[in-house]
Amino acid sequence: MAWISLGGVRQEQFDLLCKDGSRRPLSDFENCNWGLVPSDAIVVSSAVSFETREKFQAFLQEFAKRYGKNGPRHLDSPDQREPELDNFGNRLLPTQDRYNARPNQPEYDPYNSRNVQRFRRQNYVQDGPDYETRNTLNGPERNYSGGTDGTYYEHFDLFESTPRYGEHGNLLFQVLVANEPLYLRLLINYDSARDIVPVPENLQTYEAFLGKSHEIIMEVRKCPVNRMTMCVTSDEEKNKCVKMRTALKAQLLKPELDCYKGHSQIHCMQAIRGGTADIAVLDASDVYTAGLNYELIPFISEVYNLEDADYYVVAVAKESDLDTELTYLRTKNTCHGGINTAAGWVYPMAYLISNGWIRSYGCNSIRAAAEYFTKSCVPGAISTEYNTGVPYDNMCDLCHGASFRYCKRDASEDYYGHTGAFRCLVEGGGDVAFVKHTTVFENTGGKKREWWVRDNLMEDFELLCPDGTRAEANEYRKCNLGKIKSNAIVTRGGYGYNETQIDAYINLFMYAQTFYGRKTRDDFSMFMSDPPHSDLIFQDATTQLKVIPASQRYYSVYLGSDFMRARRIVDCNAGSGSIFATIALTILSCALLVVLQ
Repeated sequence: MAWISLGGVRQEQFDLLCKDGSRRPLSDFENCNWGLVPSDAIVVSSAVSFETREKFQAFLQEFAKRYGKNGPRHLDSPDQREPELDNFGNRLLPTQDRYNARPNQPEYDPYNSRNVQRFRRQNYVQDGPDYETRNTLNGPERNYSGGTDGTYYEHFDLFESTPRYGEHGNLLFQVLVANEPLYLRLLINYDSARDIVPVPENLQTYEAFLGKSHEIIMEVRKCPVNRMTMCVTSDEEKNKCVKMRTALKAQLLKPELDCYKGHSQIHCMQAIRGGTADIAVLDASDVYTAGLNYELIPFISEVYNLEDADYYVVAVAKESDLDTELTYLRTKNTCHGGINTAAGWVYPMAYLISNGWIRSYGCNSIRAAAEYFTKSCVPGAISTEYNTGVPYDNMCDLCHGASFRYCKRDASEDYYGHTGAFRCLVEGGGDVAFVKHTTVFENTGGKKREWWVRDNLMEDFELLCPDGTRAEANEYRKCNLGKIKSNAIVTRGGYGYNETQIDAYINLFMYAQTFYGRKTRDDFSMFMSDPPHSDLIFQDATTQLKVIPASQRYYSVYLGSDFMRARRIVDCNAGSGSIFATIALTILSCALLVVLQ
């Protein structure tokens, strides 16, 4: 084995762990090992012709012959070094440099009036001074040939990494200690590589090259769940889903991801319950609907900049608009992320209704908002899936979508979601926007290139506090409408619950975020959206995904009592699913009793 000096660590301090439970010295690896694996290999595109590949092989073999450990000579060995010649082809004497000068004789300077060492020619053979005494590039400490005889050229070894190139081993090629025996036939090789061996044409496929190891690799990568279908609600999300599928496949992550487009979140809930889809990423309020009406359960949650998987709901207004305050929003224009969304609707309306600022009309929050606010953008407010009562046109007057996208509760509506509601405040005539606490930071200070974001400064916006005061955007912990659970990934529960599937989904997302959790535009990122869109599938503010413990996967347990109470204030149908289920079970029980009698 190749060892790097690590503060006095010795080879004798380590043992090999054998499959039979015993221990052996490191030198006894032939009798104590876990099997042979193919060596590293140089790969090219399958589009490269065999003739070109043969040329590559010949070049690399010659390269290894000249600069590998089995090369014809070692430049750092003085007895094998070629003799030094001067400019005329004459062999240099030990006391001569390339200009036939005598560097050991002192310069004639009887008055010692100047430092003649500075102007002396470079001595190429002996340990003479450099051009400048301050220049240490060619000093003994930088003698790349490894000797102290004054030779100033760098020796290159194809299979060498440490210590010449730092503390990291196996750079480009695996590296071998010079006197280590070659135990295995190596291709491109270990910290034990000595040569490059061409692979025959009949073995130049990954399956043929790996041989039996291919079966072992595929067995390890085998997943009990073949596919996982994600349901999305817009073309923009579908495009990102397809990119994510390609990215996951590039890392050989299983199960394979498929993408299914539903026309709404409710449609996705129905598709998951029916088996057409397997998962969807939902807002906290949609998690409520999914759990209540479709028996779906959350199993992974997003994490933002807080320690736990939750966020604060804040009301944002322009700093220049001093007439807008949270305790009196009558006749104001409001911007919401969507109908029945947690931060955009449930908490703001529950606060206004429960504190008596708005007439409740029972639990008809849509009517209450329509008669209290002048104009709003509440995506989905006129959709029969989300509003089974009377549609109020002024709930969509500020929305920006064109044609069928107008006031739609998905990413095709420009003012949908947290960023959409904030954009409605910036450019759409809104006086207040109800968003999550990270939204202002995400869309100010030049963090995005979209034209409506460019001039936004965080100081231009303030938070409206429940007591009627204002606070700066970074004071969301003391000026908010409450804390809500983060968006979550949901799947089938109830009779469709499958623990094996859920474990496979969890493993996929946990591994996926290790590869694609970074926010970079140079590669696919799970937590970034292509401009001009925001929060596609996952929220752009997401820093990581977190597994929800099995004991908290029931929707009401995950959301908490505060949210359950707020939802009942704003939704007349809240809890109706459980009521109907109770009635149905009661009727069924009575029927069974009659039959038994």
